[in-house]
Amino acid sequence: MERIVLEDFKYFGGKHCQTTALRNILQYYGIDMSEEMLLGLGGGLGFIYWYMKQMPAPFVGGRSGGRNEEFMIRMLERMGGKGSLFETGSMKKGHEHVMDMLRCRKPVYTYVDMAYLPYLALPGDAHFGAHTVVVYGIDEREGTVCVSDRGNGPLTVSVEELKNARNSKFPPFPPKNRVLELEVPGQPINLKEGITEAMKECCHTMQNPPISNFGLTGIRKWAKIIPEWPRQFRGLALYGCLMNVYIYIEIGGTGGSAFRPMYARFLRDASSLIDNPELLSVAGLFEESARIWSDVAEAALPDSWPTLGRARELMYEKNQVFEQQKPGAHERMMQINGELDDAMKKAAQELEELDVSPLLQNLQQKVMDLYEQETRAISALSQAIS
Repeated sequence: MERIVLEDFKYFGGKHCQTTALRNILQYYGIDMSEEMLLGLGGGLGFIYWYMKQMPAPFVGGRSGGRNEEFMIRMLERMGGKGSLFETGSMKKGHEHVMDMLRCRKPVYTYVDMAYLPYLALPGDAHFGAHTVVVYGIDEREGTVCVSDRGNGPLTVSVEELKNARNSKFPPFPPKNRVLELEVPGQPINLKEGITEAMKECCHTMQNPPISNFGLTGIRKWAKIIPEWPRQFRGLALYGCLMNVYIYIEIGGTGGSAFRPMYARFLRDASSLIDNPELLSVAGLFEESARIWSDVAEAALPDSWPTLGRARELMYEKNQVFEQQKPGAHERMMQINGELDDAMKKAAQELEELDVSPLLQNLQQKVMDLYEQETRAISALSQAIS
């Protein structure tokens, strides 16, 4: 039984779990880089609409980068570092690998299933294995793990909870005990080439998707699918569809508005770094896109449907409580869960009994508005860097 804690690791909080984890590790090594710059270097924006039968509701994502580890590895390479992925189907081997890294005084960037982390106060079936955290200490004698996440302060889980979170088999993104092993870049860091390459990747990803569920084509396809949801999802399942739209746009570790404000800031910073003033006007287009993304999120849980609007307010508050991590945060999050359960039951009944056509038609129109704005913004970015 060992106790290995990196007592000098003091870096917590952020917007997007993956850029948060990397930024906090880089700070530990003395490198200061914004999440916005990291997001941009990884490829920035994208779109995915994904549903499999074993999923309770569709996933809507707004970030680029292909598989999550590819996003991170490209990000590291474009800033002059290196990244590689450790993966195993063995819980025991996975845990020992984390211990080995801590023995070498390395904070561990690892993938976890959020449903197994009690401090997130999520339902037991809310599986999402693409979440990332930093493990900076394990005390096997006490059975505790020191974790850095998006919350603004240190967090703790048990050793067994960490093992289960890392070894989860649940879709859509089982973590498979993955660890991102990284070599930090030397100083100073020349980002010019990496920035341009990353912006080109962003444009290509959105304009030339491999399948119709991705990119600009995917946004348009999503709009067409929305009115058909009641054929496949009713009552509670339809509530899950609407809830996921809001969560994955606003509070699911996107920095709000599906990463668009973060990317706009990246473009403004990149404008001076690569001496391209055209990027400033492109940033403005993505700021407008961000506004429409938030319109889409609110249209999924609108105030005009009071039960859904109340659920939206509660989810927003819960995320704020988690991010701020003030005393009593977990207790308040659990209280909110009780209120959300009541709202969910009422909303599920209403969605079963009432006419949902106006709700879904309005949501569809907002998504079509989004498609048009995203098309303009991506086209302008492509022209600015051509």
